[in-house]
Amino acid sequence: MNGNVRSGRSVGHAIQQAVSGVNNHLEECNAAMSQFDRSMSELVERRGQALLQLAEHYLPNIDQQTIAGTFAEVRNQLVDILSKKQSQERELERALQTDASEESRLEKELEEVTERLNEKVARREELEKVVAQRLEADGEFQRLSKEALTAEQELNRNEQRVTEIKAEAAEKLPSYEKNRLFKYLHERAYGTAEYKKEGLTKKLDRWVAKMIDYPRARRSYDFLRVTPELVAQEVTRRRDQFNGLMEQVEAIEDRYADELGLTAVMREGQEVGNRRDRVVAAIANQQSLTDKHRQELGDLEGIQNEYYLEAVNRMKVFLSNLEDWRLENASRSTPQIEDDKIVAEIVRRGEELKKNKQEASQLTREQQVWRERSSDLQRVWQEFHRTDFDSSRSFFPGDFSIDSYLEEFVRGRIDRDQLWSAIQSAQEFAPPWYQEPPMQRDRSYEGDFSHVLMRVLLDIAGQALKNAAYRGMERRSPIRQQQRKEKGRPRFNHRGFTSGHGF
Repeated sequence: MNGNVRSGRSVGHAIQQAVSGVNNHLEECNAAMSQFDRSMSELVERRGQALLQLAEHYLPNIDQQTIAGTFAEVRNQLVDILSKKQSQERELERALQTDASEESRLEKELEEVTERLNEKVARREELEKVVAQRLEADGEFQRLSKEALTAEQELNRNEQRVTEIKAEAAEKLPSYEKNRLFKYLHERAYGTAEYKKEGLTKKLDRWVAKMIDYPRARRSYDFLRVTPELVAQEVTRRRDQFNGLMEQVEAIEDRYADELGLTAVMREGQEVGNRRDRVVAAIANQQSLTDKHRQELGDLEGIQNEYYLEAVNRMKVFLSNLEDWRLENASRSTPQIEDDKIVAEIVRRGEELKKNKQEASQLTREQQVWRERSSDLQRVWQEFHRTDFDSSRSFFPGDFSIDSYLEEFVRGRIDRDQLWSAIQSAQEFAPPWYQEPPMQRDRSYEGDFSHVLMRVLLDIAGQALKNAAYRGMERRSPIRQQQRKEKGRPRFNHRGFTSGHGF
């Protein structure tokens, strides 16, 4: 790979760093929310103590021990609610730690299996070239290949002829069968040994036959009726001939592939490729679980969770009882300074609570933004793996600025789809050796066939039989795959060793 391109691995590394950066922002938001949570609890406790002092000051006729007991009961209930909330938070934090460990393990496994897979790809291509050289030097292979290509060309012509004749028959036969005079003579077998009419009937039939030129019409009718089946039989014969020749050609390729170790490398590569696909899927599943745990923890740290609402409702009951005693009105109607100080403390704590709540709401929104960005960027990272953009064959233009796109995403100026579109449109795979001329790289057909055999057949075919080579491989692909499956040989896959295109 020259200096004018950027490797897929380096682009993937930049995405991975961006994921870490976004996750760090999210952790900072989580820590800030935890601090707000603690501050809110302290403010509620202090405001409650002030309310209790005010109640004790203005309700001399009510047993102060009862009031203190009532507040203690509420406080214990709030502590119990908080304890449940904190217990669930700790459980989710432990789950997230487990998630992080599992993600780290899977990422490490992916890196190891990708490295091993790249080695298998390099070895596969090396051996494929050697097998191709052996085939090109094998006289019997050359002879059989030319015969097979010629047989395919004749087979294709016969198939086209069958199609044409069937279309012609479908168009013209109904006109014969609807012609009453022709049908009359044909049903009586006129002009054949089976015709037995005499006298006037024979004379009239002869007159009708002459009028419609029955001999010529019958020849055309018989041709349209019989010829498609005859040509179809010839197609079957030529197809069997082609398949027989190709089986001999493929057997020679298999022999060289076994001798040189290509078969073993293909089997090992497919096993490693399947493992990589499983790891990529496991990473996606693990990230979904992490997102779920983050969302649940974020909901707990926010101000609209079930524990918060339960605590608010309990405090409302307690405060409504105090309001019935009109504590604040009582403080205004008395000349003492002490009660005014207590009320001022209550008001101040209430204002602090209100301010904290507003700041917490803003922080909750910010936390949600970073949570979504983290999840979206992880999805991009997963898709990068799934499409094999991290393979050794993957590259980007040298001037592709992934860092700029990532910064735009982190700042919220582009979304996940726009980021992925930029990555996808810039990425390319280096063509494998067999897609050098005369292989048509722009050909839309992609079959599960041997690319080694395809390349050698194209060299043998030349321009005259090039299309026969493509058609022949397409014909043989499902048959050979089934035969290889029955024999326990590794299958051919136009995608390579994985479900993507990079290996």
